[in-house]
Amino acid sequence: MFGTQDIVEFFAKNMANENLGAICNAHVVRADLSEYGALDEKCLTLAELAATAVDFPKTGKIVSMPSDLKPKIYPDFMGKEEHQSYKSKKILGRLYRQIKDAYDDDDVAASSELNFVPGDIPYDLDLEVLGAADYISDAWDRKCSYNGQLNGLLAQYKVKREEEVVTGHVWSMPKGSSRKQGDLKERLKHSYNCLKREFRQVFEKMDLDCGQLDDDEKNMLYERKASAWYQVTYHPHWIQKSLELQDSDGAGISVLLSFAWIAADYLARIKIRHSRIGNVDSAKPVNSLAKYLADRM
Repeated sequence: MFGTQDIVEFFAKNMANENLGAICNAHVVRADLSEYGALDEKCLTLAELAATAVDFPKTGKIVSMPSDLKPKIYPDFMGKEEHQSYKSKKILGRLYRQIKDAYDDDDVAASSELNFVPGDIPYDLDLEVLGAADYISDAWDRKCSYNGQLNGLLAQYKVKREEEVVTGHVWSMPKGSSRKQGDLKERLKHSYNCLKREFRQVFEKMDLDCGQLDDDEKNMLYERKASAWYQVTYHPHWIQKSLELQDSDGAGISVLLSFAWIAADYLARIKIRHSRIGNVDSAKPVNSLAKYLADRM
């Protein structure tokens, strides 16, 4: 029977002797340097060490990194400081530099900026539903609040584009050490997830008492609300109003479109129901897709 002290000692020993990351990095370096790649003799040794390190929680066997296998310099695609890096000749290095050069090119960066005008953004009439007008005013107020907080995150982390924050694939953050940048990206991801959860709770809160309504009636109300959120995000009238509001603030002008998709599961219900063919029952795909989306929000 293990006591509390045994557990504490086990985790302390694990933390003090955690070498798996270093071993895996050394394997990448050795494979890049050797003409034999991952079949290099030292790579095979490192692979065995990594397998043993992975099993530490089960076996308790501690693995240490042999000093002769510790990298002194790293391929450029691993993102280390310049004085620690060399120009890799392997395919990963060539791909890394092609992509890096593309993003470092000012002309490419400038051409990738999206300067929207209201008519550029497609608007789906299928996502308009009867009764959504009752929620438009509140939806606009919520969108302004959401956009303000999202712009705050973009400014705080010096990220240029909304889609970077929403997808988690951040590429415009100022360069720094790879570890520091990784930490900042994780914080940004966490902050945006908190923002999204906050507004999902706002979306799910209804002014009226829904306790007496059945599921179909509740879904109908939420679909109306989701439609209103979509309209104030994508309709040319509301896009123009958003641009005018930004211009009056003297800030940089951009079109933010992620607000509507906080209610993606209900927008999916509307779209699938509108797109059903003949007498095909759309309830099953609507419910399945809505649950899939809701579980990931």
